[in-house]
This record gives sequence, C-alpha cells and structure tokens, in this order.
Amino acid sequence: MTNSPALPQLPEPLVVTLGNLKGGVGKTTSAFFLASYFATVHELRVLVIDADPLSQTGYSWFRRLQKADVAVPFELIAFPSRHVNDCITDNAGQYDVIIVDAGGESAEIFKAAVPESDELILVTSVSPSEVKRVPSTYRAAEEAAAESNRNIRVRVLMTKVPVTMKNGVNVSTEFRSQRGNLEDAGYDVFEAYVSAWKWYRESADGEVGDGAENPIADLGEYREVGEELLRPYRKTDSSDEVVMEVSA
Repeated sequence: MTNSPALPQLPEPLVVTLGNLKGGVGKTTSAFFLASYFATVHELRVLVIDADPLSQTGYSWFRRLQKADVAVPFELIAFPSRHVNDCITDNAGQYDVIIVDAGGESAEIFKAAVPESDELILVTSVSPSEVKRVPSTYRAAEEAAAESNRNIRVRVLMTKVPVTMKNGVNVSTEFRSQRGNLEDAGYDVFEAYVSAWKWYRESADGEVGDGAENPIADLGEYREVGEELLRPYRKTDSSDEVVMEVSA
C-alpha cells in the first residue's frame, strides 16, 4: 500500500463504485477523472474496472489515449460480468484505489460491485428522467449491501449541471430544483458538481488532438469532487453522510 500520509484512514484498497441504472449520466467520465485525481494528486496506484455491459466507452477511451501516446496515470480492465466482485477481490492487493464503472441498465453487475465497495457514488444529471432513476438505483444497492459487512457511504454526484452564477453561487433554477428534490428525499448530495465543461463534453468523442492531447491532465471540477470524497478519511469525527450500515 502506498497510502498518502494525509490519508491515514484510507481502506486498503479504497473501492469506489459509480452507478446509475441508466446510461449517459457521466459515470465513465467521472470514473476517468476521479482515477486521474487519485493517481496524480495523491500518487496512488489506481485501477478502473469498466463493468458497463452496454457501452465499453471506458475501454475505448483508454485505448484511444494510449494510441495517442498519452501517459494515462491509471490502469483499466474491461470486466462487464456479474462476477465483477471477484475481479475487485483478485486485484485488491495490487492497487490503492479501485474504481468501478457500473450500471447502465445492468442491475446484476451493479449489485455485484456494491458489497465490495467503500464508496457508492450515484451519478445523475439534472434531467428529471435521470434523477428519477436514483431511488431505484439506491434500492438495488441497498439489496446488494445486505451481502456486505462494510459500511458503504452513499452520495449523489450531479453532472451536466447548468451554471448561472450570482455572487459566487450557482442559481440555476433547474440545478437548485433537482438538487433540492434529492436532498428532500434524504440523499447526501456532493457539494461539488460537474458542469458541461469542455473535457466532459469531449471525453468520449473524437480523436485526441486539436488542443485535447491529454484531456485528463486538467482535472477541472473533479478535483473538488475528489477532495470532498476523501474528506471523511482526513478526520476522526462522525459524519452526517448517508451510510448503509449492514451487518454480516
């Protein structure tokens, strides 16, 4: 383990699953940028598992970056199988952080990853149709967590967020409305969010080049997401975050 001294409480390894039982919400992009955050900011050994059976976007993007001679700071394997839990276990001793890109309509694969996870990030845009999938995704995770003896921290990350700034605050009506709906329903929503910034839009499309030689070099808003994700591991006091407390 190559744990940073600043993160003495980090699990060995830290397993982060990103999911939503709907495609196109930004799971793969979030997995890539968070992996880059852990690898470059904290110099940890990071593995991304592309476990989405409907779209191997992560694998395709990883290969495209490698072919363009981009120094990708993490490893990636494609494992879109209901045995993804075994994949996590088999690789646990080789990495400090394992990030699983799951979901995309496959509840079976998503549910296999959850019991092995320390952090579950439910990814959604501000679209009402995508926000409405958060409860069903959470229920699937809750069912799967019954097989785990871990306390799994669950948070919602909002992506594709429209931005209308006023006095340093995003006052976008759509964003505030959907965020409020999630919080009123009891979900712990990241303070940080991801807007439609250029690398997010271009991450899965086109060839590397034209100013995008190394898109993951610019962590953008994902640096704030990463810092917030790690906040509980920097302190010893209790947290009000939503945690699935399940006994073996």
